Parts: sequence; structure tokens; C-alpha cells
Amino acid sequence: MAHLTRRRLLQAGTAGVAASAAGVPLAASAQTATPKRGGTVTVALVQAPPSLDAQLTSAQVARDINLHMYETLYARDENAGVVPDLAQGAEVSKDGTTYVFALRPGVKFHNGKTMDSKDVVASLERFRKIGLASILLSGVDRMEASGPLEVTVRLKKVQSNFLDTLSSPGTPLAIYPAEEAAKDPKDFKFIGTGPMKFVEYAPDSHATLERFADYVPNPNYTRRDGFAGRKEMFIDRAIFRFMPESGARTAAIKTGEVLINETTDGPTAKQLAGDPNVQVLKLLPFALQIAKFNHSQAPCDDVNFRRAVTACINAEETMEIAFPDIHKLDGGLVYGYSPYYTKAGTELYNQNNQAKAKEFLAKSKYKGETLTFIVDNTRPPTDTATDLKEQLGQIGIKIDIKVADWPTISTLGFKPEGWHFWTHGLGIEPYEGPAKLMSIWANGISQTKDDPNIDKLYADLLAELDMEKRKAIFAQFQQYMYDNAVVIPLGNYGMFQVVSSKVRNFAPYRIPRLWGTWLEA
Repeated sequence: MAHLTRRRLLQAGTAGVAASAAGVPLAASAQTATPKRGGTVTVALVQAPPSLDAQLTSAQVARDINLHMYETLYARDENAGVVPDLAQGAEVSKDGTTYVFALRPGVKFHNGKTMDSKDVVASLERFRKIGLASILLSGVDRMEASGPLEVTVRLKKVQSNFLDTLSSPGTPLAIYPAEEAAKDPKDFKFIGTGPMKFVEYAPDSHATLERFADYVPNPNYTRRDGFAGRKEMFIDRAIFRFMPESGARTAAIKTGEVLINETTDGPTAKQLAGDPNVQVLKLLPFALQIAKFNHSQAPCDDVNFRRAVTACINAEETMEIAFPDIHKLDGGLVYGYSPYYTKAGTELYNQNNQAKAKEFLAKSKYKGETLTFIVDNTRPPTDTATDLKEQLGQIGIKIDIKVADWPTISTLGFKPEGWHFWTHGLGIEPYEGPAKLMSIWANGISQTKDDPNIDKLYADLLAELDMEKRKAIFAQFQQYMYDNAVVIPLGNYGMFQVVSSKVRNFAPYRIPRLWGTWLEA
């Protein structure tokens, strides 16, 4: 067995912490006052989560709450690096198909039970059977509790992103008590090992959590670090209120009714910037805005047409219109802090070259027909689609924009008919890294038509255990995506979070993390 030592894992998990969370104001991370215990923090969220069972939802608002209650074997650090959480580490066989996980001793569930290997196996088996993202464990051959605090997982073949999968916050592979994992989901109780435990859930109003007094922080960390690190709770209680109306969230934080507003718009952020009672914090990047082609429909099945569109696009103009107060021009398909970040192909990003676009268009199948651009009914995507329509109109491409709610558009966008273009954000995929990002193009998922070259690059990445070689494969993938205009990356956008000045040591991240924060009074 090739031993991946605990020391090496911990070093990997803490490297780069000082440079973490791009866009976090210094004031948010430099507060060094002595923490105070007690109090309640009310957080305003944009909507209610569909479930508080972490394995059954991928909704952002669910993660906002769930990742305070549940933990995973591995998690992500501030820069999305994979680090141990409930596991102490793993031994990986030389052929890369067997993982032996040593579990942290003394970890408590919210019901008082001490976690052991049977709980872990039962939880992972549950995820494999009914988890929303059960495909994440499709490469597993079998799992067993090979000791009281040891779990052995055997894969069908090499899967270089297996630890990435276990640490995914998208649909978390949360660890539950074995007896809860065995229940029908309708009878499931919200019990985890996290620093906060469930109190109540009123779907039309709020969810309440309280500090888990018997929480066992990971002794291998001394500070907060992404979804991992030392999750020390100082506040007694958290109330997550569901407030879809932006104005209501702003009013509530002004009056002190809520102490954290998950997100606000740019004009409101500017308005609040001078208010001494609040901190306006920037989280950038949060997502990558893209424009997709439907490769199943002419003329988008023609590479010359796609190249014409790509050459025409002025991404700087589009991002300035759609995300005027918080964006960054970046053509990378993963975020800049990722060790896999590459500039490959980005010479074709943000070309704004109409002459070149017209040359490609003249070679293409396009004959002046009106094409359908689908978009959900929120402002930034509709602004994106409207600006792209205007830009493409300047080279003679006619577009009709079709607007509907997100469920409607996101269903239509994975069908091979009914649309030509679609714009939306990718948040968690660029965060989780190459395998996750590539997976949404493998088997033709996002472009609705299979591309054997993409499939091969994805398979090569999963089969390669050497990180430097994986970097090279991802660079080839990104180059291919640009050369063949598979998709148009427009740039990164972020969000503003508003926090009461009473809340100390808060730093924006992909959820409003409450561990490590405290109230001034």
C-alpha cells in the first residue's frame, strides 16, 4: 500500500490559507479580539431550502444551513483543496483502486452516539442508493467497515477524483447515524456531527439551529479553513429566515432584525457602504458566467458558426452590464486560486473582433434564420442575453430571447431541441475543480451532443493519479473547448454579503459560515 500520511494531508490542507478567499476585505479577517460566547445570529436567505437532508438536495440555500449540521469524510479548504474532516487520512493502494480510511476517534452525533465505521458505511450506501448525486459513487465496487474506526472502499477502476467526490459540498456525502441512514427519507431525523444541531424547520418561515455542546472540533486544525478547519462555535443559536424580497432583507438588517444578509445587489451595497452599523463584504469569484451552444441544433452544430459567435463577443461589455459592481474578466474554466488554473486557449477569450467573426460566419451554415436564446427570469442572466443579442445582431445573427422561470429553463436547456443559446452561471463546478467541471460536458450533457474528444480527456483525467499529468490533461481540455468554441466563458461574478457590525470575525465564503464568529455584545 502507498501510504498517504496524515502529516502530508494536513500540510496540503493548510497550505495557502493566508492567501485564501479572494475578495475578502482585510477588516473581515483581521479582527483579533477575544471571542465571546452566547447570543443568537439571524441570517436572511433568499429562499427556503427544498430539504434539510443534505444527501437529497443540491440547492445553495440548503448548503447554507446543512453544512453547519453535517460533516463529510473529506472537505474543502478555503481554496477548495481536498482535506480530511471526519477522516484522519487515507491509505491508497498502488493501483489506485483501494482506499482505507482511518476515522477520527471520539466524534459525537447530535443524539449522543459516538461515530464509528458502521455509520460511515451506512451513510455512503444510502447516498449510493437514494442520494440526489448518487452518480458520484457509481465507481464504487464495495465498501466495508474493516475496523471500528476504519472503512475500506474498493473502486471498480482508478478514479483519481475519488477524494474530490467525497469532499464535494454540492450534494454533500454527509455522515449520519447508521440507524437514521436505514430509515425511509420521510422518517429521517436531521442528525449529524456538525457544530450546530437541528431545532426546527418551518418551510415558509425559518430554520433554527443551536450550538452542539458536545461537538468535537478536529484537533488537527487551529483555525477556520473553508468547509473544514476548526469549526468552533461561540454563538448559541442561529435562525435562518427565508426572505425572497431583496428590499425586505435590506430593511431587516438596517433595523437589526437580521444580522447577516446572504446577498444583496450592487446599488444597495453602495448605499450601505457608509453605514457604521454594517459591514459590506465582497465574495469574488462566486460563479463563472457562460453562454452555451446547443450542438444538436443547426447552425450551432457548425464549428465555424460557433467560432463566429465567440470571435464577436465583447465579454467585458457583457459583464459590465450584467454584473456592473462585482465581476472579474477571466477566461479560465476553474477559479484562479485552483492549482489546475490555466491560461490555455484564453487567447480566444473576449476577442471583440467583428471582422474575424464575419469571416467565420460566411463559412458557416447560418442563413439568416432567427435563433432562440433561452434564459431564466432573473436580472443578470436576462441582461447577459440581451447584450449578447445586440452584439451578435451587429454581424447579422438574428435572435429571439425566450424568458421563463429557472425550473422551466433548466429543464429545456438539457433537451436537444427548442433552443440554440443559453446563459447561466456555474458556481460549484469551477470551485470543485477539473473533474467536476469536465463532467458536465462529458457524454454531451451540457451541449446535448456527445463529443468523443471530450469524453476521452475526461476518462484520461479520471485514470491519471499524477497531479502534474492531470494538470496537463485539463489544460488540453480547456484548449479544446476554446479551439472548438464548445462554450463561451464570459467571466467571473461575485456577491455582496451584508453583516452587522455586532458580528465579529465573519469572512465571506460559499455559505455564510457561523463557526468562528461571535457577537460583540
